[in-house]
Amino acid sequence: MLVPMKRLTLYALKDDREALLLALQKDGNVMLIQTDDKTSLPGAEEVTSQLDKAKEAIHFLDSHGAKKSLLAPKLAVPYQQFLLESKGGQQAMDEAENLASQIATLRNEGATLLSQAESLNPWLKLDIPLEELKGTETTDCFVGYLPEEDLEGYLKATEKSLVDINRLGIGPEGIALVVIAHKSQSQEIKHILKEHNFTEALLPKGTGLATQVVRELKTEAEKKEKAALELESKAKEIAGQKDQIALYADQLAAKGDRLANGGTETIKTFCLHGWVRHDRTQQVETAVKSVTDAYELTFREPKEGEIPPSVMENNKLVAPYESVVELYSRPKVGTVDPDLMMAPFHFIFFGMMLSDAGYGLVLTIALFIAMKLFKPQGFAGKLTMVIFFGSISTVIWGAMFGGWFGLEWHPLLFVPMNEPIKMLVLCFGLGAIHLVCGMLIKVYTLIKAGDIMGAVCDQISWLIMFAGFFCMGMAEGPIGKYLALFGAAIILLFGGREKKGIISRLIGGLLSLYNISSYLSDLLSYSRIFALGLATGVIGMVINTIAQMLLGMGPVGVVVAVLLLIGGHTFNIIINVLGAFVHSSRLQYIEFFGKFFEAGGRAFVPLALRTKYTEVTK
Repeated sequence: MLVPMKRLTLYALKDDREALLLALQKDGNVMLIQTDDKTSLPGAEEVTSQLDKAKEAIHFLDSHGAKKSLLAPKLAVPYQQFLLESKGGQQAMDEAENLASQIATLRNEGATLLSQAESLNPWLKLDIPLEELKGTETTDCFVGYLPEEDLEGYLKATEKSLVDINRLGIGPEGIALVVIAHKSQSQEIKHILKEHNFTEALLPKGTGLATQVVRELKTEAEKKEKAALELESKAKEIAGQKDQIALYADQLAAKGDRLANGGTETIKTFCLHGWVRHDRTQQVETAVKSVTDAYELTFREPKEGEIPPSVMENNKLVAPYESVVELYSRPKVGTVDPDLMMAPFHFIFFGMMLSDAGYGLVLTIALFIAMKLFKPQGFAGKLTMVIFFGSISTVIWGAMFGGWFGLEWHPLLFVPMNEPIKMLVLCFGLGAIHLVCGMLIKVYTLIKAGDIMGAVCDQISWLIMFAGFFCMGMAEGPIGKYLALFGAAIILLFGGREKKGIISRLIGGLLSLYNISSYLSDLLSYSRIFALGLATGVIGMVINTIAQMLLGMGPVGVVVAVLLLIGGHTFNIIINVLGAFVHSSRLQYIEFFGKFFEAGGRAFVPLALRTKYTEVTK
């Protein structure tokens, strides 16, 4: 169900603000509202900057051996210790940041040196030192690259000039050239070179032959890399300090949340606005009172135009299915939370779509172990539970249909592949119940809103007509026909009641009656339950058939058959679990929600301790 929300307003002294925000964060029941004139408290930007540094330091240490196993528990920290900012974590962060910076600098410098050495590859045949590549009293020297396609044209243009051309290796920019021209023709040669797309070479600074300079550059790059590796060894030595940095990061994140919204203020007071669950108001007031008596705290109902956050609360069996709703959209405040009605249908449809008891058993055991080891929380935890419940449903329906790892064994109900009509009738029957439940929820919301006419003419009329069709199909006698005609008459007469004039209303009612095709389309969508269940069984059967053929091919065939059975059935489980979840959810989103659901809710995100790396204990 959707929990009613209250609007909170808190006035208190600025001297108590830090302690009050800390108390509200520990309580975790107030979602602060960011008003247009909100103010971040002093130090907020600095905390954000430090948090970014801490995350970078953790990433750096993770890449140097500090990354823990997924099975490793979070560091447990008592709440009072969590409040004391970790000086050791800050120092470790600064040390890691300094090491990361030094390593990055050395690696960049080494890469630059290697790049310079590589740029000299076209000049390795040069037999004069690089520092002598310059003009004399009577000559000018041009050092650079000329595109290969322009070389012939350049040679032809300078064949009668006082110029010496030395062709060396080929680089990305073209042929490496050393052009020595007499000063009397220097400008002319320079102009010709420019016409043929000559580019000057920016050779690395160095003395001696190009081969010698390359050796020196590579030697220096190796020294840089060696120094970087030594620093990386040091980084591995301090990897054990990651827990301190992680604690510091969580402390910064919590502090940043408190500083993000200081509310509006005067010289001595401040004011906070927020949302709180109607059943947690006393708890919030207790948290405020534990800090100060100098406050004014009020709670009120939402005003028209105010949109409070949507909070869904259900029992342990239904709560996991809140994740399915959240993947679509949170329900709008004041409407119906669909989880209670949706959960059993999602559970049933998932199992029917996977429909192999062996697969369900494997999935149930695997998820049970995974949940014990990893203990997923929040949205991920809910989603995992949905799949876990679905795996249990798969065991049930698989046993009823006789499906065990693609084999048929003692069906308790019938085998869908052998009796497809029965399976389709079952799918359509469940689909009809699903759609009717959606329509009944719509009837409830319309009556609750005071729209009795809408409930009767737009929903109950269809239910009467469908009841008539059901009676016509299940029993003899005129009652079914009369019910169907009665429902159709209500739709025809009142389906276009918003229009003016009798003719327009009748036409509108006739168009409303045409919506029966939409209901028929919705009902046909439930055939996908049969289709996905059939796909699971057929793929499993094909895997078993191929494996059986391989078993007769000797020892190698046996090994390949075993690998095929394990890999093939694992793939079949994974791909069909995904399909079962997606299509079960689709039947909720399109067919079921389409009858009554009103989207537009927003998440309730209270000021609370949300730690990523540590677990805060009492």
